[in-house]
Amino acid sequence: MKYLVKITPLEPYSFGNDQNFVYPEEASTGKESYFVRSKEIPEQTTILGLLRYLVLKEYGLLRTDFQYTPEERRQMKHCIGSRSFSYLEKEKQEFGDIHEISPVFLLNDKEEILIRNPYHNKAERGYQPMQMEAGVETSNGSISLPKTGEYDTKKGYAGGFYNLATQEIEHGIFNTIVVSGNRKNEKQGSEEGCFFKRELKNLKKNYAFGVFADVEKLPEKAVGYMGKKKSAFLIETKEVDSMDLEAKVTACFADQEEVWFYALSDLVLSETPVYEEFCIVEEKYQRNLETVYEAGSRLKKLKKSEVRHHLIQSGSVFYKTCSLPLAQENCRQIGYNRVVQLGGR
Repeated sequence: MKYLVKITPLEPYSFGNDQNFVYPEEASTGKESYFVRSKEIPEQTTILGLLRYLVLKEYGLLRTDFQYTPEERRQMKHCIGSRSFSYLEKEKQEFGDIHEISPVFLLNDKEEILIRNPYHNKAERGYQPMQMEAGVETSNGSISLPKTGEYDTKKGYAGGFYNLATQEIEHGIFNTIVVSGNRKNEKQGSEEGCFFKRELKNLKKNYAFGVFADVEKLPEKAVGYMGKKKSAFLIETKEVDSMDLEAKVTACFADQEEVWFYALSDLVLSETPVYEEFCIVEEKYQRNLETVYEAGSRLKKLKKSEVRHHLIQSGSVFYKTCSLPLAQENCRQIGYNRVVQLGGR
C-alpha cells in the first residue's frame, strides 16, 4: 500500500548528528562535545526506524526491552528485515513489509508540500535561479560561474523552505531551545565530562514532517518515538495513489530554461566527489545507529558505528550536470540519493 505519512512532534525533540556524547562501550571519535546540537529534520534512517517500529506494533511484536524469543526473531525478519540499515551494504537490503520511502519533506495544515529552498534561488517569492556566465577560465579549466552580483559569498546560499503549491518561500518554521544538565559518569565519583548543554528543536504549529511510504500495512493513527531523547510524535497515515515526490518537484520547476540539478534528499557518497561544473554544496557526516539484539543490556543493544559517512545535504544544487555516483539502490530505497532536474524541459 502507498501511504502519505504525516509525523507531528508532540514535544521538543533532538535529532543527533556526528557531534555527540560517547556511546557506552565505544571508542571516542574526537567529535564529542559538551554542547550537543540537533538537526531540524530527521534522517532517512530515523524514518525507516520509525516505520519498522510501527510495523512491529501492527504485528504485536514490539518489545521495548528488545528481549525477543527465537520464534519472534524469525517473525521479525519476515516483517521488518533481519538487521538495521547499513550505509556500507552494497546489495539491496530487505526490510520485510517496508518496500520504499520517499525523501523527508514538510507538510502544512493544508497538506501542501514544502521542500528545502534550492540553494541557488535568488527570489523572495517563487523561483529565480542565479544567472551564469559561460566559459570562464579557472584553474580547473573552463566552467560556468555566476555573473557579477549574482552570488554574494558573504550572505551565502538561499534558506527556508519552498512551498510547491503556493511558490512561497517560508522561513522561521523551526525554533531552538537550549537546556543544561549533568549526566552520569561511569567512573564512580568522577565529575569529569558530566556537564552538558543540549539543543532541542520545535516545529512551528500547523507544520509536520512528511514522507510517502510503500508499506504493506500501517496504522491510521499512532504515537511513535524518535531522536536522542525518544521524543513523542503523532503519526497519521492515509492511502494515496502515487508517491512520486520527484515528479511533483520536476513539474513545479519545469518551465525554467536554465538547467540545474537539485538534491531533493541527502546524497550518500561512496567516494570523494568530483564536480565538473559550478555547484553550491553543503556537506555533513553521519554514523549508523544499529540494534544489536545479542547484547546483554538494553543500553548496549544500540550501537553507533565508528565509520563516518560523507553526505551532501538536501537543497544542494549543481549547474548543468550532476555526475556524482548515486546509483546505490540500498540508499535510494529508503529515500537517499534523489536528484531532480530543475528547468530545461
